[in-house]
Amino acid sequence: MPTPTRGWGWAAHLREGGTTPWASWSEPAVPFTTDHLPGAEMLELLRRLNETGPSEPSRVDALLRTSPPGRGRRDLPLLGDTETRTYGPLPVDPETLKPRELLRAASVRLAEDLLDTVDPTPAPRPRRWLRRRRNTEPDQQRFPYRLVGSPWLTLPIREELERQGRLPGGDGFTVYVLGGPLDEIAAAAWKFRTFTNRVNPWHIWMRDAQWRGWFGPRADLPRIARWWARRVGRDRVEIVTDPALLPGLLGVDSVPGPWSISAEGHEVARVIGQVLSVRTDPETQRKLLVDQLRPRLEKLEPLFPDAREVGVPEESLDWVETQARAQRDALVEAGYALHGDPDLLLPSGRATQGPDERRALALALSLLAGRS
Repeated sequence: MPTPTRGWGWAAHLREGGTTPWASWSEPAVPFTTDHLPGAEMLELLRRLNETGPSEPSRVDALLRTSPPGRGRRDLPLLGDTETRTYGPLPVDPETLKPRELLRAASVRLAEDLLDTVDPTPAPRPRRWLRRRRNTEPDQQRFPYRLVGSPWLTLPIREELERQGRLPGGDGFTVYVLGGPLDEIAAAAWKFRTFTNRVNPWHIWMRDAQWRGWFGPRADLPRIARWWARRVGRDRVEIVTDPALLPGLLGVDSVPGPWSISAEGHEVARVIGQVLSVRTDPETQRKLLVDQLRPRLEKLEPLFPDAREVGVPEESLDWVETQARAQRDALVEAGYALHGDPDLLLPSGRATQGPDERRALALALSLLAGRS
């Protein structure tokens, strides 16, 4: 007969929807499963989830079966339930765990939920661009285009144009390089990576960019313009610094803005992406995050006030200003056609404190509960 323990008693209480903190729990119980006792991080995550409302029993059991994040990492023991060990992680009071630790724990279950939706039978890969049929789309002939720049800014616009039958390319197409304040362009480069690839937290990414002296290819507008100029000629490459001018250039009534995801939403996507990056291929990871997670986050964002924007840390503003002036001068000196004031490429100057970890955890808890 298994020995009743306080840890299993608390786990059973939480499994039934309880919200009592570990420090206030004293009743023992026998194990309700042959598996080992879930770790402190998963149990505290379940307690926080219960505080937001009832969850499906299957969701609760799935969470309790989830392993902690990190390869080979052991579950955190509960302080006061086991003897202090000389190896492995030390016992902890679950209530003292920081929001970012609980967010990482939640990311494993959320990644597994996304992976459960993958069809094991691979579908034939569609062609990215369909061949344009002549004489069927007059606007396609009148406004042939390629829209390039940061994918986080251009992808929603390209998708909407394609939905309207406005495919990129065409005879003598013009390449429009979409620009903007460099701090926003740099943030957009990081945002795109949170949904498509493994990436460091925003403040570390910014620190590394400043150390390298370069934001990378997706935030280097002169580099993008030069690449296209070598391919199609400089006279067919034009710089757009004011997005409000794009509809007129493309021959449409309006274009969508970037997806409405806060700094906290991006942090949620980033930690889930870290798990997916070692569990699946990059194409599947991108599809799961962009096509499935992103719409769910957009629906949840209005439910949680005080969202933060991704912005440059105050200590980096001067460096970003210098980089922006260099990019502006390079584009002007190269002689590209400009749509909008070139000074719009200079940074907005708004500093940020980074994502609010408590709000990011609240978003993750709602995702866990299936409320989006």
